[in-house]
Amino acid sequence: MSGNITYNIRIDRQVREQADVLYKSMGLSLSSAINLFLTQSIIQGRLPLSEVIAEPAYVDVLLRDAAEIDAAIADGTATVYSTPDEMFAAWERGE
Repeated sequence: MSGNITYNIRIDRQVREQADVLYKSMGLSLSSAINLFLTQSIIQGRLPLSEVIAEPAYVDVLLRDAAEIDAAIADGTATVYSTPDEMFAAWERGE
């Protein structure tokens, strides 16, 4: 049977407050969340943090569009403007 110990740690006040609100919304105390984190560290043998960086859903579209623009500039089919004013003037003319 394992017993509990008290361990004092320093946590940034704002981080602690935000984490407390988050974990309470999940029905957990901060102490329970820290115990889960430590237990997962032991099970995984590493920090149990996701290595995936969330990207906005539209990033694939932006990358595709940028590639199309680069290709149009390279093959000379794109209209290239020197200034934003030049571009907006052409837009207003309907070009």
